[in-house]
Amino acid sequence: MRNETTGRRLFHGWIIVVALFLILLFTGGGGFYVFPVYIDSLINEFGWSMTQISASAAVWAIVFGLSAPLVGLLIARFGVRFTMLSAACASALTLLGFSAMRELWMLYAIQILAGFAVAGTTLVPSQTLITNWFNVYRGRAMSWAMLGIGSGGFLLPPLNAFLIRHLGWRTAWAAGALIVIGVVVPLIVFFIRTRPSDLALVPDGRLAPGSSVIDPSGLSVRQATRTPEFWLLCSIYVLQLTGLSTMNFHFVPFATRQAAFPSQTAAGFFGIMLGFSLAGRILFGWLADRRNPAAALAGAAVLLALGPAVLLLVCIRLGIRESHFLWLYALPFGLGVGGNAVLLPVLVGRCFGERHFSKIMGLIMGGFAIGILAGIPAAGKLYDLTRSYAVPFSVSVAAFLLSGIFALLVRPGRLQRAFLSTP
Repeated sequence: MRNETTGRRLFHGWIIVVALFLILLFTGGGGFYVFPVYIDSLINEFGWSMTQISASAAVWAIVFGLSAPLVGLLIARFGVRFTMLSAACASALTLLGFSAMRELWMLYAIQILAGFAVAGTTLVPSQTLITNWFNVYRGRAMSWAMLGIGSGGFLLPPLNAFLIRHLGWRTAWAAGALIVIGVVVPLIVFFIRTRPSDLALVPDGRLAPGSSVIDPSGLSVRQATRTPEFWLLCSIYVLQLTGLSTMNFHFVPFATRQAAFPSQTAAGFFGIMLGFSLAGRILFGWLADRRNPAAALAGAAVLLALGPAVLLLVCIRLGIRESHFLWLYALPFGLGVGGNAVLLPVLVGRCFGERHFSKIMGLIMGGFAIGILAGIPAAGKLYDLTRSYAVPFSVSVAAFLLSGIFALLVRPGRLQRAFLSTP
């Protein structure tokens, strides 16, 4: 794609998309999906209980959520490249810390730093970049960048398991630090720029000859928080995260303990679901550029609700134990997961603009800890009380459907008219 202003063959925004894909593959894929691979090694090495290790993951989740508004402020003050570079260095330190830890308190301390490191290298920075660099192609660019997290979820857990088996868990974590230093840091330094104007460019590279560079537009944080759209989006984020955290954490335990599927089958369908999430990112990224992203998000919420609904009906109510029925869970739920990853940041950008996107998105993502705590531990407690996932899965269905209703109430056009620049 040729840039109409400078004549460059490839618009730098697409270079940023490729760089983000690779960055998120390691920081997002590693930050969100790899830690469970090390749990058995920690239990065998130190004798720590599952409760102690799970509590450290809860600490990570709380710090991650609380860090999102801080990351947004750092981006607004110092830019995306400085923020991501600082967080990437912190990420390398956390991986080296994991490889050297000896005591339980060290695990908790490292998880605190890891929460900030993952927040500073993944969602808010990457979503801010895509929002700044793209307008017409924002949905597609967001989908291709977010593919990095899903791809990392596919590739890194088995890679780390291989390294643990052959090199040991300490060396495997140290190898992760080397990848961050050798791959992630150079990508940030050489390719990440906060706004197109940093390189005398404009979003999408679509400036007509003789035109001037367009300044970013958008509502202030104070204006945004006074709109119903902001609070609807906050509610959607918490509701969908509650259901997503419940399903992603508890699907395998449900499939093996309650539904009595082999562990290999349970893990296999979790991977298949993640595969469909990659397709969902592409599909909903395409839809976001052509249709109302609020309606698309409502559609994704319905697909998310179908996943636990199928498990409730087929496995719990009817007691069917044939694994091919799990495709009816993996397909819609995976597509919905992909839509959730792409559509919410696109919708935030459409509602509030680019100027203060990082701050606004950071505030919305501050609800991460609420969603995680309302999902994972609450579902675990309900299972302990009832010896069934019927109630947690029913809550997940309700949360997804309610988020879809809220999405239909969002009216981005009402706010766009005040600030959105003509592409």
